[in-house]
Order: sequence, then structure tokens, then C-alpha cells
Amino acid sequence: MQMIKIQIPERQDRAKALETLTLRGRVICLPEDTFIVPEPALAVLNSLGVGYRELGRGGLDYAEKALRDSAASKA
Repeated sequence: MQMIKIQIPERQDRAKALETLTLRGRVICLPEDTFIVPEPALAVLNSLGVGYRELGRGGLDYAEKALRDSAASKA
């Protein structure tokens, strides 16, 4: 499954997106309004009218690496 790294700059859009997506599947929250979601989540975001910017794509290993990198940057 493709995991997509996205950024949702608008606060209202983030709230709407998280409220809906967390009920439907996995969402990885990263710093700076950035998230990693499964590819089918993009269709949900589009149907909600949520504006997002795609930052990258990859498999589950891509998602795990992004999560590790964000944790390492806090140390």
C-alpha cells in the first residue's frame, strides 16, 4: 500500500481531515502540520474539500522512516 506524506496548512481543514480520517484508518502525525496517510485517504480529503500539499510517496517503510526521522529531530 502506498503511503502519502501530506501537509495541510489550514487549521480548519486539519481538524476536519483528522476527525474523518482517524475513524477510517491509520494517520501518522508529524511536526509542521504534516501527516502520512494511506493513498485512499486522498479521495476522502478531496471529497471533504480539504486543501493539502503532497510531499512524498512510498511504502510502509517510507512511513516508518519519516516517523523515525521526526523523532530523531526532537532529540
